[in-house]
Amino acid sequence: MKKVSMAAVAKAAGVGVATVDRVLNRRAPVRQETREKVLLAAERLGYREAMLKVMAREETPGKTPVRMGFMLLTKDHSFYQPFADSLRRFAYQYAHTEPEFVGFDIQDVESMAASLEKLAKRVDAIGLVALDHPLIRHTIKKVAASGVRVYALFSDFSPCGHAGYIGLDNQKAGRTAGWFADRLLQPQDVIGVLLGDHRFNCQESCEISFRSYLREKNSGYVVLEPLKTHESVEGGYSAATTLLANHSDLAMIYAPCGGIEGVLKAIKESDRQHIKLLCHGPVVNGDLALIEGGIEVMIRHRIDLIAETVVRVIISHFREDDINPVHITLPFDLVTRENI
Repeated sequence: MKKVSMAAVAKAAGVGVATVDRVLNRRAPVRQETREKVLLAAERLGYREAMLKVMAREETPGKTPVRMGFMLLTKDHSFYQPFADSLRRFAYQYAHTEPEFVGFDIQDVESMAASLEKLAKRVDAIGLVALDHPLIRHTIKKVAASGVRVYALFSDFSPCGHAGYIGLDNQKAGRTAGWFADRLLQPQDVIGVLLGDHRFNCQESCEISFRSYLREKNSGYVVLEPLKTHESVEGGYSAATTLLANHSDLAMIYAPCGGIEGVLKAIKESDRQHIKLLCHGPVVNGDLALIEGGIEVMIRHRIDLIAETVVRVIISHFREDDINPVHITLPFDLVTRENI
């Protein structure tokens, strides 16, 4: 494998070689935003030896280990189990620690808020996937005031004292989906939209951006009001079944949410395989669904990259006592049956 140079990392990060050297060899302080740019560029280019060197230096003996907690949807929600596995692996690799995980039902906001308060008493930092609900924001503000940092994962919150956001650029993802739809459909075609929940800011942004792109094209597409999947397989099946039953002229379903496995089942049972499914992923057995034509295009999160970035950010913030919030957007993959 070809060795990656500091110059290549510098070019990818948009900084000078000296800055890369300062970050990777910790020769002098560097702004947190710049540091994250360099480390992310190094990761993308496969500069893992240097990345591990940096993290090893941060984990020198005598330093208090950072206690990490993660609140995710329960493991039966699409990719959350693989994501938890990746977080656990990188936490052990970089911090030699076992993070604590709490799974919860997306609709049980009160229970989730109570669990967040309890978890905050046992850890230093929390990665959180949750709805942008007033009670959750109130609890985050309370937890943050106690000194525990809360990071929004995948879906951001309205300002509430959280330590930042790590996930996709959802406006970009939504407009990319619109770009595909415009090339796959005919003018006047009907498009259904499925969301996990209307309070997921990430999905709201995807939907708005999707509609915005198609509106700009002015091709007369009919984009229906969204139905909720509740991020579950059962919810995806129920929402898709309702959509199919009410719209005989449906040409596409755009689903930037969880529960895609249920959506696929509903389409298959309806015997309307001509309907194009444009979704986010990963999805259980998603490659097979792409090969068989059940999914036309998948906008897929890079789960390992997101998990590693989350762990690195938590560790670096804790070690350096950095109070500046982060906003890190990571790339996504565009997957079709031809590039699996």
